[in-house]
Amino acid sequence: MCWLIKQQKKPDKRKYTIMLVPHQGQAGVRSLHIPIVAVKCAAVAFCIMVVFLIGITVNYHKTVDTAGMEKAELERLRQVNGSQVKQIEELAKATAALQQDMNRLNKLDAEIRRIVNEDNDGNTSRAGLTRISPEPMQYAGQGGPNPPSLSDLQQTVTAMQQNLQVREQSLQNLKEELLAKNARLAATPSIWPAAGQVTSRFGWRNSPWGSGSDYHPGIDIAGDYGAPIVATADGVVVHSDWASGYGKLVEVDHGNGIVTLYGHCSQLLAKDGEYVKKGQVIAYMGSTGLSTGTHVHYEVRVNGTAVNPDKFL
Repeated sequence: MCWLIKQQKKPDKRKYTIMLVPHQGQAGVRSLHIPIVAVKCAAVAFCIMVVFLIGITVNYHKTVDTAGMEKAELERLRQVNGSQVKQIEELAKATAALQQDMNRLNKLDAEIRRIVNEDNDGNTSRAGLTRISPEPMQYAGQGGPNPPSLSDLQQTVTAMQQNLQVREQSLQNLKEELLAKNARLAATPSIWPAAGQVTSRFGWRNSPWGSGSDYHPGIDIAGDYGAPIVATADGVVVHSDWASGYGKLVEVDHGNGIVTLYGHCSQLLAKDGEYVKKGQVIAYMGSTGLSTGTHVHYEVRVNGTAVNPDKFL
């Protein structure tokens, strides 16, 4: 076995000498001895400090850059968020306006239903579809696609607004047509002027005054004295007074060339120029004029020509 004998290294005792030479007239030269070990330690410490400072500087700049990027991203997110908040506010306003439009359409829908006097039963929707009766819940599965984006919501609101405009115009047109139709129906004679028994029909008949026949331009309805006589359609009273042969007469103009006459009344209620409604009492039954008994002579004229009232009853 060989043993390696190492020689112990002696410490470096070298020194650096710094000589300080004074100006003339001052004390002598001074010498400053610095061990080389101290110089090496100082150099190492300096290098370590430089590296440390470089590391701190690099880390500082990196932190500043990261903070700047984060600040810019935060500012961008704030702008995006602000824009989205504004869009949401506008969407909320549009939705509120949309709800007002829906309320207006619902009101218009109700008005139209009142006009046509049609009430849907509880199983029919506004669109005319039959609703399915609810059954006990057996399953709880629910789901759907991803929540709609703001852009999708805006498109939906826009589409609904357009559909509402189309629906509103359609309902408005329908309402006008129904009102016009109802006005025509209201102004068209369609009910009996009085309760009683028809004693004489329209056309040629045996004369109630004796032998022979005569032409009867209306129908006679006999009833109790003082029984009410009503207008058979909406119109304006153009005559409410005595008329030869008819006795006390009410004449109502319904427009579109249609006029109705109510003769032999005992008392007249409607006045000249008065607007009367269908079913409104305008006179009382009597036997004035050329009459053989209590009745009302009901006559319908179209463009000045007497027509069979049966066509309107």
